[in-house]
Amino acid sequence: MAKPVSITVSHDLGREAALDRLRSGIDRIRDKLGMVKMQLVEENWDGDAVQFGVAALGYTVRGKLEVEETLVRIEVMLPWVLAVFAEKLKLGVEKQGQVLLEKPRS
Repeated sequence: MAKPVSITVSHDLGREAALDRLRSGIDRIRDKLGMVKMQLVEENWDGDAVQFGVAALGYTVRGKLEVEETLVRIEVMLPWVLAVFAEKLKLGVEKQGQVLLEKPRS
């Protein structure tokens, strides 16, 4: 049975600026995934949302990321075998999301 994992990352950028940051940061995300032997295998943008797939340990984890005015919502369904990594995944995604969406310092 799959385990749903919900992650939210707040930001002060507004929807459009957050979208720009995320779209332009995809290459950095791919690099980070590669460092932990994971691969982005699907990326389908539709307006303010992207459906994605990440391959890890012989499984493909599918999810959706939606950009809102003050936060980003990420929903993934982890196969039961990977459910033990849910908390680490959540913490890692929150941290990387904050780095990508942080406002530049003046």
